[in-house]
Amino acid sequence: MKKIIKIMGLLLCGLLSLTALFGCNQTGDPNNNDTGFIVLRFWNGFTGTDGETMDRIVEHFNEEYADQEIKVVADKIPWDTLFTKLTTTSSNTRTAPHIVAMSASRIAGMNLRKIFLPMDDIEEYLGVTEEEYLEPAWNGGILNGTRLGFPIDVHPTAMYYNKNLISEEELPTTWEEFRTVCKEKTKDGVYGWACPSMYSITKDVFITMLYSAGGTLFDTNHNPIFDNALAVSKLTYMNDLVHTDKISPENVGAGGDYTLFTQGKSVFYFDGPWVINTFGLLDENNDEIREKIGVAPMPETTGTYKNFAGSHQFTLMKNTVTSPRIKEACYTFMRYVNEHSLDWAKAGQVPALKAIHETDEYKALEPLQAFTEMAKTSVLGEIEYEYWYEAYNKMGVGISNAISGLKTPANALKDAVSEFKGFVADEQI
Repeated sequence: MKKIIKIMGLLLCGLLSLTALFGCNQTGDPNNNDTGFIVLRFWNGFTGTDGETMDRIVEHFNEEYADQEIKVVADKIPWDTLFTKLTTTSSNTRTAPHIVAMSASRIAGMNLRKIFLPMDDIEEYLGVTEEEYLEPAWNGGILNGTRLGFPIDVHPTAMYYNKNLISEEELPTTWEEFRTVCKEKTKDGVYGWACPSMYSITKDVFITMLYSAGGTLFDTNHNPIFDNALAVSKLTYMNDLVHTDKISPENVGAGGDYTLFTQGKSVFYFDGPWVINTFGLLDENNDEIREKIGVAPMPETTGTYKNFAGSHQFTLMKNTVTSPRIKEACYTFMRYVNEHSLDWAKAGQVPALKAIHETDEYKALEPLQAFTEMAKTSVLGEIEYEYWYEAYNKMGVGISNAISGLKTPANALKDAVSEFKGFVADEQI
């Protein structure tokens, strides 16, 4: 009996210790207290090298800030799943995140669900100014004058090229030059560019062409116009590359462009900066691959030309960041990530903090420089509109239908606009 009483006493002491450490509240959130250890849940969809790098940054943060009683627990969730899960679990403060990394293009749409905590005081807390950050990333987190996101990076789409098939002097800088070069290089089983029928990267190429020509997805009243004459002309150009000029195989599936490029069967390949590490271009011991693959800006994206890009942003959840102390802990982590921008660059991203771009260590990351130059003139889109992301995807389906030969470019974009209008009508019922 004494032994049982002793065990019960030890268990009670343990429970009291945990209560002292984490606090106690009705929701089970250990952070609803003014003292003690703060555990921050950080959701993100980073995979591959950037996911591994973010995990290391979190690990090092936890080591360095253990004495300040802050710990970050990072959960990697596929992006689409993350947004679905966020809308269904944000009210459960025991499991919901405090910090969520998301694309700037998703902020306006997610704001409809009233889940964000504004961060209008973060600039003062971190002691940062607008001039220190890439303009697209800085403004990408501001919605209707309120800061809901704090910038991490900018990721444009650039042009990878096979050095065995084209010299640097031959690289095209305009889309007309691109067409000419591709036609010249398409021979003997080699294509100029394997244009994916799937709308993954193809829609980013299209939208960059549209923006660089002065086009937009919406007019000033947020009416969709990505079926106008300018948009149709750009999609017709892409469609002709495949079906008239034959610089690409038809019906290139998802990943088929990457496969043909790595096999040396296509001259060009378009993708984001994260593929730098997929190719191994930043591997110090991989001179062989750097002799085979180069990176250049996308045609018509140098100088003042606009190009489409995305931007990862930190956001805070209002249901879990419920005290100044928790918010300051979140800000502390965000600052730490910014201070480790070089690590993030090595993960295959263009950091939003401009100062890092001028360091010798960053300039030594030669494959990243084309992306960095593009990031300076990038456009994130009309992302202040809450349905921009859905329009972007509906547009992508239209592009896929045209490139696949299922519809004419004009009909494909017309139907995409119609589909989008139907979606908005359903949402507003």
